[in-house]
Amino acid sequence: MVKKKLPVRYNDQMIRILLCVIAAFLVAMYGTGARFLDSLSQGSFYIKLLAAFLIACFFIEFVHRVTVQLDKGYDWKERPMIRLTLQFVLGVLLPGIIDFFFLSVYQWYVGLTSSPENPGYHSSIPAMILPVFLFNIYYLFYYQILRNREGNTHTKTEMEILLVQQGTKTIPMELQNIRFIYHQDRMNYLVTSNQTTYFLNETLDELERKLPTRDFFRINRKMIIHYQACVYFRSNGHGKLLLHLSPTFSEEVTVSQNRTGKFKEWIRR
Repeated sequence: MVKKKLPVRYNDQMIRILLCVIAAFLVAMYGTGARFLDSLSQGSFYIKLLAAFLIACFFIEFVHRVTVQLDKGYDWKERPMIRLTLQFVLGVLLPGIIDFFFLSVYQWYVGLTSSPENPGYHSSIPAMILPVFLFNIYYLFYYQILRNREGNTHTKTEMEILLVQQGTKTIPMELQNIRFIYHQDRMNYLVTSNQTTYFLNETLDELERKLPTRDFFRINRKMIIHYQACVYFRSNGHGKLLLHLSPTFSEEVTVSQNRTGKFKEWIRR
């Protein structure tokens, strides 16, 4: 059976913020005819900078979300031509058209015109549209890097079958059928998607090292869960997260306080 690839996760929040700031400065500076240090002394510059920053954030986040959604159904390696077409239309052409409209409103608001005395009217448009195009290229290269890294990790460390015990029988269990593993009364148990429970010989520490970290997460000292086991979660008001699992667990399931941040990053797929 061919295992379907899961979408990659782009942990690039700081890069997106930095790109927004750079694009905002480029747009705010173009057409002013003033030097950078001189612009910093003008109050109107910061209003233009804020407006340009919000526009940049909108479009960079737009491209990010389009890319993430397309990764789920149109993987670059599995459906390259369809993905290329959709990425261009939804990630470049559509935001480019909307971008042109937003920038026209922005230019009108800050008082720039298309007259020869104000060449910045035209020069600031590519200053914002170009990052949209480059941001798509950036995600294409980022995708390749993450996929290659994922492939190397899978080859070296990941497993696809876990041996479980049921009476005197040893059963090969596919990882995709596992929902969670827990420790109770000095024993380790595994629960599958059809609510069947098996015994395990390995400790949770050993399993944490062996299981693929993309699919499994150790939420506390006594439990490891598969991402499909989490139906929803909420804060308990004490820095921990309460999880509702499927299949259900007989006790309250919490994410340790020191793991909540990593859990939220892990579960965001």
